[in-house]
Amino acid sequence: MIPKWTKSDLASITVQFLLFDRFSNMCLANCLEPMRAANTLVGREFYRWRFLSLSGDTVASSSGLPILPHAALDPEKPCDFLFVVASYDFLKHDTADCRRRLRACSKSCKVMVGLDTGPWLMASAGLLAGRRATLHWETLDSFSERFLNIDTVRHRVVKDNNRITCAGAMSAFDL
Repeated sequence: MIPKWTKSDLASITVQFLLFDRFSNMCLANCLEPMRAANTLVGREFYRWRFLSLSGDTVASSSGLPILPHAALDPEKPCDFLFVVASYDFLKHDTADCRRRLRACSKSCKVMVGLDTGPWLMASAGLLAGRRATLHWETLDSFSERFLNIDTVRHRVVKDNNRITCAGAMSAFDL
């Protein structure tokens, strides 16, 4: 039997996962499953999440697992956490539209979290300027050369005020 701890006076935390084609399913699972387990333990939907894509169309993980998002990214929809989940092909997703929408989300979402190569998209949108950040080790050097206004560090997770960056799937579990 799983024990239940209820704390009904706490407001639910809203979480949005912005998924890009070829995203890391391990990153997603390592963030999502602890939230699901917490919901089970407290006996209610403490974490409320939605899957999004820029267009609202189905996206496929790097292993080919298709995910049908709940909706397209709406930069005006408030949330507590917006996870930017990219991996392979992240440069293909670094478009003017993506940058504009991420900047708009920074006004409506309390905390933005970049997973794997998601921090690259956040940095390209100007959301990490003057901050410390990390990302997947394979792109860390090119990231530090491209974004000179960011203090790039080799850490698993970096929290800088309302921005969190994460190096990849295994470190996503640390969040």
